[in-house]
Amino acid sequence: MKKWFFSFSILFFGANSLNAQLSENLLDLKSYIESQKNIQLDSIPFLSIYHNKELHYLYPLYNAFHQTNKLQAAVGNEQYLLDLGVSAAFAGDYASVLAIEKIGYEGQLTDSIKKDIVAHPNLFDGITLTDAKKYIRENIKNQKIVMINELPNKPQHRAFTASLLAEFYEQGFRYLAMETLNPYSNGSLKQINMLSGHYTCEPIGGELARKALAMGFSLVAYEDSSFNHTPNKKMYAQAQNIYKILQKDPKAKILVQAEGTHIEEGARSENAIPMAAYFKIVSGIDPLTIDQTGMTEGSNHAYGAAIYDFYTKRFAINTSVVCLKDNKSKDVFDENLCDIYIVHPPTKFKNGRANWNSMNGLRNETAIQPIYQSLFFVQAYYTKEYNEKYVGKLVPADQTYINAQDGYYYLYLQKGHYQLVYRDKQYKILGTKVLVVE
Repeated sequence: MKKWFFSFSILFFGANSLNAQLSENLLDLKSYIESQKNIQLDSIPFLSIYHNKELHYLYPLYNAFHQTNKLQAAVGNEQYLLDLGVSAAFAGDYASVLAIEKIGYEGQLTDSIKKDIVAHPNLFDGITLTDAKKYIRENIKNQKIVMINELPNKPQHRAFTASLLAEFYEQGFRYLAMETLNPYSNGSLKQINMLSGHYTCEPIGGELARKALAMGFSLVAYEDSSFNHTPNKKMYAQAQNIYKILQKDPKAKILVQAEGTHIEEGARSENAIPMAAYFKIVSGIDPLTIDQTGMTEGSNHAYGAAIYDFYTKRFAINTSVVCLKDNKSKDVFDENLCDIYIVHPPTKFKNGRANWNSMNGLRNETAIQPIYQSLFFVQAYYTKEYNEKYVGKLVPADQTYINAQDGYYYLYLQKGHYQLVYRDKQYKILGTKVLVVE
């Protein structure tokens, strides 16, 4: 199959393009922020959820909309749009994540490439589909190290990993090594909060880590703690940190959650050697590697997004699957740098929220009545974790600024006791309420 490689090069977008695709609620916040003349923002050249040593889930959106030109000049449109999408994902607005991604892809595919995709004779030949969870369960039985990846703007990937934890536990896995986890001495790896790690501050990421802890997994931080390493040295240090687990516990079985290309077993260039490739060298172990990024809605590049749309429509994919050819997992991009390739179904939305927020049935949709006129943002914290004084350091079970047509906000929550926190556009707490989900 012919290959095209697109860097995620983002064309400059105009206000009309952005306004036409973001959720109404995010556009409402955008208009509000742009109207504020005296808003005080940090001068850092990236979007951050941290403000005044606390979590502030609307703060990166303030920066994105109030300092657009400055940020684009500092980090480029590519990074700006990626960070904007990540910020929307953290706030529970996945529809805007997909919209922002599409904005970045505009104009990247020529008509001839689109026609080639449709006309390609071998794209579907000999392909059969099998349930992804079942296929993974069958292939991890004799493995010591399994690596699965994620994209920073796709909480769906963390939700899918969470759905696999029971299968891994049954096979003797007791370590969950997550690239996101805080590798420093102040890291909170037994209770999830702001100090646990960056992507565990995203609600689905937090739920993944909580579920692992509740099941008996040990969370392991393996990120390189040096700020001075080159990309290759960083990947090498990560590989060494994972291998140290095996040196301390030779019988260990480890599930590794890593970012993007870090689990690839071969290098695309000598300047970009992945962590998994280094791990094979330092440990002598060939890990089982699972990619779920290339064939998720939006993919990780424009060509991948086009292939994904064509593929999922042709096969009418409505659940996570592995495409098999000659009884082996098929990489539709023919790069073959991982062992297993997952194809996730297109996201379906209900009341403005993505269906995978249920985390494979772990959580149920819960209607939250808007009880304040200036309400914008609703968060649900576990009562057992909640502390009014330190709420800014806690990770919500779920949160959103999306309200449905009936005016209610819909959160996805497990059975249990919660403290609801109601906030306005300025992120000020309007009030709190106890919630019991039965």
